[in-house]
Amino acid sequence: MPSKVLVIGGTGMLGLPVAERLKLDGFEVTIMSSNVERAKGMLGDRFDIVEGDVTRVESLKAPMDGKDFVYINLNSELDPNKYQSIEVEGTAYVAAVAFATGIKRIVMITGASSKGEIGGVVYLDAKVKAERAVIASTVPYTIMRPSWFFESLPKFIQKGRAAILGEQPIKRNWLAVSDYARQVSVAFQKDEAANKCFYNLGPKKLTMMEALTKFCGRHYPDLKPETVSFGKAKFLSHLPGMKDLRKAIPFFEYFNTNEEDVDPTEANRILGANTTTLETWIDSWQKPPDK
Repeated sequence: MPSKVLVIGGTGMLGLPVAERLKLDGFEVTIMSSNVERAKGMLGDRFDIVEGDVTRVESLKAPMDGKDFVYINLNSELDPNKYQSIEVEGTAYVAAVAFATGIKRIVMITGASSKGEIGGVVYLDAKVKAERAVIASTVPYTIMRPSWFFESLPKFIQKGRAAILGEQPIKRNWLAVSDYARQVSVAFQKDEAANKCFYNLGPKKLTMMEALTKFCGRHYPDLKPETVSFGKAKFLSHLPGMKDLRKAIPFFEYFNTNEEDVDPTEANRILGANTTTLETWIDSWQKPPDK
């Protein structure tokens, strides 16, 4: 019989490709959503969808009953008010119920900047606390700490402009979500991946501007990527309709000055190296139709 996986957070940019890869590799995949009707509207009958909310521990037992594995992909949308309830407490609830229901492995996504240390940055500290909750549960775990995804590049284009916040001079090992999804699937299949934290990196280091310039050059040739200083961004963030910008500024301020000094060797050895280049991803990316 195929192993049964519950995917928590499986309808978005990073969660859905993982669910699809797991299904392709023979897993029986169920997606948990706090809004089943919305999830069914997005996914149709491609997956079994069950109701559950990580902020309500009592809603988690039924989705996990009978499952072998759990994949956690929580998104607080850069909202500091949601980090504690969703990422920290929500993950702890999932881990506790996973232990109680006999889950064999938890795999979760955090980020390459999460190094298991509390550093006073709310975004990263939430990831670290979530990781610690999973580790403390004693359920075998695999923690995935990926770099930036190519799939985030279209989000840098807003209101007819392509822009990054800050100079962002640091090169990072951008990767494709398809490669990452493959690594998640392998992690579930290999006992050697249990109780490990992996850094999931792409094959080549690029700055944000380098990545965005190449992306725009192919798909948005009329846009010239620009840099918006943090000072200007903070001024603009006080204007009506700029709530998302206000939330994004602290996030990008962190990445503006912190190196990606992590080692993917163990991930590459056990899970297989990620090989998709930016150029290959750009060739395969489908521009959405104009609305």
